[in-house]
Amino acid sequence: MTFSQDFPQEAAEPPRLTADWLRVGEWLFLLFVLTIASYALSLQPQVQTLCWYAAYLGALGLFLLRYGAFLGGLWIAVPLLLWPLIAGLSYFWSDAPGHTLRATVQLGMTALISLYFGARFNLFDLARALFVVLVIAGLVSLAAILVQAHFAYDHNGIARGIFPHKNVLGGRMVLLVICCLVLFAAGWHRLSVTGAAAMGLVLVAFSQSGTSVVMVLGLCVLAPLLLSWHAPAPLRLIAYLAAAMLAACGVWALLAFDLDPFGMALDALGKERTLTGRSVLWDYAADLIEARPLLGSGFDAFWNGGDASAAGYVQALLQQNVKNFHNSYLDIWVQLGVAGLAITAVFLLTFAWRAFALLQHHRGALATLPLFFLAFVVTYSLSEYALFRQHSLIQLLLGALYVSTVLALPDPSRLPARRQASPASWAET
Repeated sequence: MTFSQDFPQEAAEPPRLTADWLRVGEWLFLLFVLTIASYALSLQPQVQTLCWYAAYLGALGLFLLRYGAFLGGLWIAVPLLLWPLIAGLSYFWSDAPGHTLRATVQLGMTALISLYFGARFNLFDLARALFVVLVIAGLVSLAAILVQAHFAYDHNGIARGIFPHKNVLGGRMVLLVICCLVLFAAGWHRLSVTGAAAMGLVLVAFSQSGTSVVMVLGLCVLAPLLLSWHAPAPLRLIAYLAAAMLAACGVWALLAFDLDPFGMALDALGKERTLTGRSVLWDYAADLIEARPLLGSGFDAFWNGGDASAAGYVQALLQQNVKNFHNSYLDIWVQLGVAGLAITAVFLLTFAWRAFALLQHHRGALATLPLFFLAFVVTYSLSEYALFRQHSLIQLLLGALYVSTVLALPDPSRLPARRQASPASWAET
């Protein structure tokens, strides 16, 4: 059973202690970056900043030591690199050019690190690493919530664990549930995976995040469809019927309890739905888009213009130190206009194309991971600023999973030497 990949010429050589230690270092670096990108250290911003500087230094060293994998991933990830390119170009029309330049460098490093991970680790590796990081973060969050630590609750008294917001806690736990679902179907440590999934669902309930609840319900419908893709016709029919029944039960629950699914999915600020913060933010974003629809105000510029800026006015109006519009698509449109939104849409469509191709060519449960993640990203971005964002876990995983997915596709003519192990070796039951 193969869990990692190496250059073909390296695999043919006798084992070397240096190479072994380097591989261990890569794994530790992957876990380290996923941890800080998950915002598990967000309550200690200075520590988080220092950790990202350390990650940059570590990445530069690995780029040099593993330049073959880095260059191979760089060629594949050209669509991903369009994101820092347009961000950098926005320097010339940015309202805060200095900050835009700094944020562009951070976004560029996030993209480069993500493509390196995609080139060096297959989907099974990435799923396991994310599982480990989110389980640890979940356990610490659960302990903090149960002992009622003051930092584990927001100003409304809603649980957030060690994360900066209830939606972040809920979203991370939905990601954990996705990892558990895929790893369980692949036959990997099913008892531990089941326990982790149960913990994730408990924390979703603690977070009271409407978006996360809706995503969990959506998973109940999506999972039978994707995991039965290559099953025999009778089993597929049963899975489709199960998905239809679950969808019907969800609709019945919404009607029986008079729930507002749209409000639940977009309830990002912990406010009453008749109000307020979200409406003010989104209305203001619409005005900004109307004023500068094509190119926007510059990457990461609007919320970093100072106290006397329009962002300062919005923060004073809401009496909150908000730093985004709690909607990825609005944030991208405000910052980079139609151009940024178009690049995002093209990349997501390209990702979907590659993910569907992988699902068509490979029967393993892990081949469904990119599509599960894509569905998560599209939904989660309705209530959180996760796309086109430096140091974001979603941005990091988007690049890593894209490169790893492309490398796993059966197209030997694309590269002189393939970097991924065969998907059949990702896990064995």
